[in-house]
Amino acid sequence: MIHAKNGDCMNILIIGSTSGLAFDAGCRLLEKDHFVYFTTHYRNQVNQVINKLKQLGYSTNYKCFSLDITKKRDRQKITKLPIDCLFCHGAMGLGGSLFDLSIEQIRENFEVNVFSNMTLIKEYLETCLKKGTHGKIVITASLAGLMPVPFMDSYSATKAALISFATTLYYEQKIFSLPYSIKIIEPGIYKTGFNEYMLTTISKNDFFSSEKFCTWERKVFQFLSKKNYGTITKKMVNAIESSSTKFIYRAPLSQVIFLKIYLLLFK
Repeated sequence: MIHAKNGDCMNILIIGSTSGLAFDAGCRLLEKDHFVYFTTHYRNQVNQVINKLKQLGYSTNYKCFSLDITKKRDRQKITKLPIDCLFCHGAMGLGGSLFDLSIEQIRENFEVNVFSNMTLIKEYLETCLKKGTHGKIVITASLAGLMPVPFMDSYSATKAALISFATTLYYEQKIFSLPYSIKIIEPGIYKTGFNEYMLTTISKNDFFSSEKFCTWERKVFQFLSKKNYGTITKKMVNAIESSSTKFIYRAPLSQVIFLKIYLLLFK
């Protein structure tokens, strides 16, 4: 088994760390001498991640492998690993309103974003409880789970479900003093290409045309998107390392302030 270098460092497994926010957070964790398991959805992405890490100057203290959380066989890969923190970041983006999507598409979106993550967390925590070790969970949700975005109906709903799920786990831990900690990350709009991709995959429906609105919405996203990941990846690292009882980590600040105003006026 592979362990972190010393008692102050952890072994962290990141779901969905091929690129973007999670990959950047993983690099920050390597710089702080943690051991990081980078996982990809597809096998052919493994070497891509390894090559990127090497190009950035990282040669040790990590391992990369494919992990499809919808498959039990893949989830079992992590049960024998010495994981101090499970960072559930992976998600499936799905753009479109209810009228653009089939129920099968929405069901798949919930299977990937909600049910598979819930299953993985359940299996991880039960393993920790049986071993008598302390478990740590960090879940990436989204500000879209609190302020749903038009034409991201299904995606916003999956993130809202994750927020509710994480909150109940948090309260259960507090009530029963269970040997785990849980934290949730709620990023705003960052220029990772993820949100833009969802808006470009919307198909035409038989009831109304959303083309003009979606074109406008894409422009808004481009204007608001933060190119620098630093504000949110710093929050991710803080959530992973922190032993405090703080539960929610949000960024960027401008969008968090807008969210609070929105909730005050419309909730």
